[in-house]
Amino acid sequence: MDKAALDKISYGLYVSGVRDENWYGGCIVDAFMQVTLVPPTIVYSSMRKNRTDEILKPGTRFSISVLPADVSPFVISNFGFQSGRTVDKWANVPHQITDELPVLTDACAYFICEVIEAKDLQTHTLFHCHVIDAVQNEKPPLIYASYRESMKKEATELFMAFKKSGKSPLL
Repeated sequence: MDKAALDKISYGLYVSGVRDENWYGGCIVDAFMQVTLVPPTIVYSSMRKNRTDEILKPGTRFSISVLPADVSPFVISNFGFQSGRTVDKWANVPHQITDELPVLTDACAYFICEVIEAKDLQTHTLFHCHVIDAVQNEKPPLIYASYRESMKKEATELFMAFKKSGKSPLL
């Protein structure tokens, strides 16, 4: 099987935001899609080993920030290259708290969702969710293929510089 064929599936990049008592967490997401318009529902897949995944259960709310095409590659590396178990990822990026959930301030759209059900897929969890709120602006979204082609190397370099200096390039 040519697994590279899976790279031809078109989708975006997102940051999921969660709250657990006084802790805010999040992770990079590439598996997020609309299922129905009325009522508005989505599905979202998360790696089971993520702290974010452990928090999400039926009835739990979370945010999804849609990354804009002009996003700093550091945002992707910040949420994708380190664990929220040891790092406050939200401290490194501009964000706001909306409905008690973290949302990126430069997102081209964001969603507040509530988990309806969760399905264990061994390495991942598939969440079926209601969309509670949605907000957008005029920015176009980042497509995952564009990240792979033109941002992946820079994301890695920015993250290595961040780990060395301890300073976010965005703050």
